[in-house]
Amino acid sequence: MDKIKIIKSQTDYDDETAKSKLEKWKGDYMNVIREYLNPKFNEPKKEKKIPVNQKIMSEIRSFMDDINRDAFKKNNEKFDSEYLDN
Repeated sequence: MDKIKIIKSQTDYDDETAKSKLEKWKGDYMNVIREYLNPKFNEPKKEKKIPVNQKIMSEIRSFMDDINRDAFKKNNEKFDSEYLDN
């Protein structure tokens, strides 16, 4: 079987272990390799709790970035129209 060869080349499993893991994952060799590299890969990741103050500050920062980006575009357009058209 080609899948068992792939599993054996990417892990240190022997034939029996590779076969049993392949049966456990219903023939998906990628999940066998993922489980070998990270046994908890199938568990959902926990979201980090962000303090309210940090959320507020990041929203303000994002808002100010948008304003600065728009102002920069407007200044570039004004510069282009004044100096490049002449």
